[in-house]
Amino acid sequence: MKTIVLKFSGPLQSWGIGSHFENRDTSKYPTKSAVIGLIASALGYRRDETAKIQELNNLSFGVRVDQIGTILRDFHIAKSQKQSYVTNRYYLQDAVFAVMISHKDSNKIDAIVKSLEQPDFAPYLGRRSVPVNSDYIQDVLEDDLLSVIKSYPWLASEWYQKKFMREEKADEFIELDALVDGDLIDDGTPSIYNRDKVESFAFSYRNHQFRAVKAIRVKIPVEAIEEATEHDAFQSIGG
Repeated sequence: MKTIVLKFSGPLQSWGIGSHFENRDTSKYPTKSAVIGLIASALGYRRDETAKIQELNNLSFGVRVDQIGTILRDFHIAKSQKQSYVTNRYYLQDAVFAVMISHKDSNKIDAIVKSLEQPDFAPYLGRRSVPVNSDYIQDVLEDDLLSVIKSYPWLASEWYQKKFMREEKADEFIELDALVDGDLIDDGTPSIYNRDKVESFAFSYRNHQFRAVKAIRVKIPVEAIEEATEHDAFQSIGG
């Protein structure tokens, strides 16, 4: 089994889960349906190739919140001949996520990796106005998704790691929230159900069904981070 590790760390991201009309919301973490859309576009699938897109639901999915972002509201005033109205678009800013994709068929994972490296259509972080970060492809590991999400190094920005370690007095481990497909954990705990299973991306019939998700907490070792020293502009002058 192979697992792809993606890093989503653009200054803005938007992962709509229940948007309606003038209000375009965002989830607090990337949704599986959005990542399936990203993979489908990289593979060159068209919106109406429903069977191909639905097959991607069989990929195992997990997301780890490595850096908690904040919500940004962007509004526009749109005008028609008869009236004007306000549209609201919501984004996550300064967030970092470790996204895991795996499948028991390594050939499928290899094909996805190749397409992500050379996508047919440009990938973006939930909206076309928000391109992916240049280092969004992090790793391809010979391991299962749960093992990877519990062990992969912390991907938060250095400034965030320093701030967190200072405020939380964390020196060995950091505890992070993660969400994974419900069928990956058989421990008897109840699942959360999100309307996040792709039925169709076609403009004439966009539809999603519910899928089971389980929330977990993972402990990641914290690597030593050297505190930056203040730069002395006069040091080289002497005196």
